[in-house]
Amino acid sequence: MTGKVAKGVHTGDIRYFLLPVPSDGSAVGPADGDPLTADAVAGFYTNSSEVLKILKQVGYKDGASRSYQTGDAKYHVDVRLLHFGSADVARKWAASDQGLPTGTAFSIPGYPDEKAYDIPLDPEYGEARLRAVGFRGDVFFEVDVFGQPPVDHAVLIDRVRKQIDRLDTGS
Repeated sequence: MTGKVAKGVHTGDIRYFLLPVPSDGSAVGPADGDPLTADAVAGFYTNSSEVLKILKQVGYKDGASRSYQTGDAKYHVDVRLLHFGSADVARKWAASDQGLPTGTAFSIPGYPDEKAYDIPLDPEYGEARLRAVGFRGDVFFEVDVFGQPPVDHAVLIDRVRKQIDRLDTGS
């Protein structure tokens, strides 16, 4: 699996740009990640048929996701990439992201365009979550960290920085 980035345009297999599983972590699902079709992405939303129409209109190319557990087993990390036909669309997708009403926004130091949310314990899942979204070039990204509350903001911030570096440099 290979990929390249030049001037914010990502080519090759989009899974190449996923945040790698740390050497002490363990992948949950395929180690290379899962491809995400437009139908799969639309399925994440309650208004899936409308989202599918929008994805087709804005030039959705492909996407990918990867999940892993940290080596200390304290956190579960999910990463999702959505690859669009232009940086403008990826920027607008990130800007349109609405945090959950129960979440509290916080910043990612050094990255003013990214959004981050601290989402309290969900009784259904028994875990709290930190979520960050942003974009780099023609790719929107989302990083979620799940764990027992309180989930350490530094864990999410570290993963977001590494995901941004991967999207910016391709390595």
